[in-house]
This record gives sequence, structure tokens and C-alpha cells, in this order.
Amino acid sequence: MAELLKDLYSPRVLQKIASSFSKELSFVSEEEWIRKFKQKDWNRLELKQRIRRIAEVLSETLPTPFPKAVPILLRIADSFEKLFQGKETFVTIFLGDVVEILGIDHHKEAMMATERITKLISCEFSIRPFLIRHPELTWKQMLQWSLDSDPAVRRLASEGSRPRLPWGMGIPGLKQDPQRTLSILENLKDDPNDVVRRSVANHLNDISKDHPDFVLEIAERWAGFSEERDTLLKHALRGLLKNGNHRALKIFGFTSKVNGKVINLKLKSKTVKIGDELGFSFSVQLGESKPNRLRIEYKIEYVKVSGKMSRKVFQIEERLFGPKEIVTYEKKQSFKQMTTRKHIPGKHTLEIHINGDLKSKIDFRVVC
Repeated sequence: MAELLKDLYSPRVLQKIASSFSKELSFVSEEEWIRKFKQKDWNRLELKQRIRRIAEVLSETLPTPFPKAVPILLRIADSFEKLFQGKETFVTIFLGDVVEILGIDHHKEAMMATERITKLISCEFSIRPFLIRHPELTWKQMLQWSLDSDPAVRRLASEGSRPRLPWGMGIPGLKQDPQRTLSILENLKDDPNDVVRRSVANHLNDISKDHPDFVLEIAERWAGFSEERDTLLKHALRGLLKNGNHRALKIFGFTSKVNGKVINLKLKSKTVKIGDELGFSFSVQLGESKPNRLRIEYKIEYVKVSGKMSRKVFQIEERLFGPKEIVTYEKKQSFKQMTTRKHIPGKHTLEIHINGDLKSKIDFRVVC
């Protein structure tokens, strides 16, 4: 069974955190820190609650006002760089919460602390309350960060301002005004760091869910400059590509209404048991006299618990087909129960799409 993120806060990790705290705030023992972390309900706390608990305990002990606490907080952050490596660094994410709790009315000092802490662990969540409380000052800071020499700081400018940041606090008006973050994205679109570029792609994908034409205009303007930028755009437009948006497909050389056909779509069985696999095969032929690029996908219409249908898209390949060329595919789709998808008995539909257009479909049944 996969380890839960909240279990990263193991007794050993809590001991290391407490030790760092006591080195800077020696009037509280390591044992007392741990007691304050756990109280009586630690085992019932989920991840975000554990993060917040540690942040609140430290915030209650640091000197106030916040400018007095900053040197201590940053020395703790420095100690964590040596104590935690790899995925375990995630446990230090509460440092951003401390900046939010104590620094929300001390913008200058909070931004300085955030810039330092985000080099250890991203402050993408804790920056968002500042975008709400001090919008103009914080947007100006985010734009400056997009030009910073450190990739972690540049990434914060994009990731922290995403309209639909997972787990992130919503920013009023951000979904409605896609222009708000464009200057940041323009600064980062050719960033030398691929993690920063991936953040830009995810940011654009967020915007595309509410303003697809706006993102398509950006993509059409940016496309063709470099392989790295085109890779960014392919990831940014992934939702539109999966939905068969012909304007998005055209950016990457996939023409609409292409003369490609699906031949002999067959199922190994018209029923599949939950826990088994659906086997199927088909051929694709380009019925044109000149080569053409084809994007081939299969889509499954799943039955939901409500009885409604939900479509999931699976890409097979993108390739250049020669005139009259035929390629045969054999695929399997798992129907094992997953945390992200619960399979329900009933009629389902398998579809084959070429360059966003439905070319063939067949029904099958899922049974217990």
C-alpha cells in the first residue's frame, strides 16, 4: 500500500523538527514541541491539518511582531536544508504557513521570507493569501520574481498565481481575468529550467478551462519558436487536444477532416469483468495521396454511479502516415478498481478518434 503523505510526519521526522526548533528557541524542550504537535488528536489529523498544526505551534512561540521572528524562522529553514533531502523535504512546507500566519500584515518582511523559504520548499500555497490581502504589492512582487536568478523563485511566480492551483486557495477574479498573469508567463515561456516551463504549461492549462480562445491565441503566437516551447504548449493544450479542439490540433500539424479511416474495430469479448482487461484491435488507413500527420486516440464512455456517462481519453500515438498506409493496433484497457475510477456494471462505449474526429465506435458491457 502506498505511503500516505501525512505519514511523512513520522516520529523520527517530528523529532528532527523539534530539535531544530529547540536550537533556536531553547526555552522549549524537544519533548514539549512534540507534545504540542501531537496534543491528543494527531492520529486523526489529515495532511493539511498536520501542516497547519506545526505552523501554528511555531507561530505561537516565535517573537512578535513578525519582523522579529524572521531571522529565527530563516535559521530554521537553513537547518532544514541539511536535515531533509529528497521527498522528505516536503515536511518543511509548514514554513510558508508560518509566514502567512505571522506576516500577513508585514508585506515587505513576508516577501523576503517567502523568497528564501521557497528555495527550500515551494510557497505556492502560502503566497495566495497575500494576493488577496495585498493584491497590487504582491502582483508586483510576483512579476519581479519571474525574472529572478533562482528557478525555484521563478517557478513560484507561475505556480503561485495559477487560477486553479490544486489544494490552493482561490483568488477572487483570477479565473475571470486571464490577462492578470500573462506578463509573468511571457517572462517564463522560454525559461532554461524545465520545471519552471512545466509550471507555465500547467498554468495555461488552468486558463484554458475557462478561456480556451485566449490560450489558443497565445499558443498560436508562441508556437514554432523552439522544441522546448512547443513541448510546453503541447502540455498546456492537453485538455483541448483531448477534447478534439481542431484549432489546438492545427497548431501541432494535425489537420481536421483528414481522410483517415478505422478498419475492422474488434473486441476480444463484448463483456469484461471488473478487475479484468478489455482487449481490442483495429487498423488505421490514410486514404490520401500525400503524407499526413495523424493523432490517434481511443476514448471510453464509462458509466458513473449516478448513471451518467463520463468520457476518458487515451492517446495511442502521433505519427506521419504515408499515402494509403495501413497500421494495425492491438490494445488492452484495465478495468481494475482504482481510487481515481470506480467501475460500474453496464453498457460502455469504445470510440476511436483521428485528429479529433470520431471514426468508429463499438459498445461493450462491464459485468461483476
